Amino acid sequence: MVERCAVCGLLLNPTARPRKPTCERPACGQGYRRRLDAEGARGCGVCGRRCEGDSCGDDYCRGELDERRLRVVREAERRDRREAALRDAASVTPPGAVAVVLPASDRPVEAGHPARRTLFAEKLAGLMEDAAGDPEGPTGDPVPAAASTLVRAACTSCRGWCCRHGEDHAFLRPATLRRYLKAHPELTPARALEEYLGRLPGESIAGSCLYHGAQGCTLPREMRSDVCNRYHCEELERLTVDVSAAQDRQQFVAVGFDRDRLVRVSLIDRDGVRTISEAPPGA
Repeated sequence: MVERCAVCGLLLNPTARPRKPTCERPACGQGYRRRLDAEGARGCGVCGRRCEGDSCGDDYCRGELDERRLRVVREAERRDRREAALRDAASVTPPGAVAVVLPASDRPVEAGHPARRTLFAEKLAGLMEDAAGDPEGPTGDPVPAAASTLVRAACTSCRGWCCRHGEDHAFLRPATLRRYLKAHPELTPARALEEYLGRLPGESIAGSCLYHGAQGCTLPREMRSDVCNRYHCEELERLTVDVSAAQDRQQFVAVGFDRDRLVRVSLIDRDGVRTISEAPPGA
């Protein structure tokens, strides 16, 4: 069935989902909503069409509303689990310490797959060629100073949850490689490529970045991408703010989650990180 915008009459895309009553012009969407408001009518919570309840009855819209409700329930359950874990952590929290939520990884170590390494080597060779071919091009951000003791401890307790996003590319770009070449003029592009490939661990964390070894990233900071050098997860940012607001705190208990699953509880203080409890992998 051919449908047209309820405001301007423009022909609507018949395959678009959700099936909105207006075209993509903001003025038409606003005009349609004003019309409903003036008539005291309701609009579907997904597509915006006039309806009697929350949904217009279209299968897509009903399904989307059901999914939204399910997400609300899951988020409430997730929040309850985290609050329960924090209450449990309070029983092992030293006096004066604060319990905080951080991400955590417990993925196993596995042998590097030869095909994965070969594909990465080919991609990296192309990136190095691009970097060397434009020596005056951008070099990204300067290598930052070493992370603070708190950040290093928090990341140690986590063990690289965010590193999984490095996948088969490690966020390396020509700018990163160009910066490394400029910092080491004694290296030819071919030799610099060997340096990067030589840092690949024989065993890495399953489902994570190629450089994510059992003891963390096998690249030194000067060889890492800007993303890896600068990124702080939301939980880590929140922790640093909390520390700044309570400078007298000397200890923190990190309750580490992999999404909704409790992975480990760690004590973070000026001496480093100590694991208090750890769930079985994948439990």
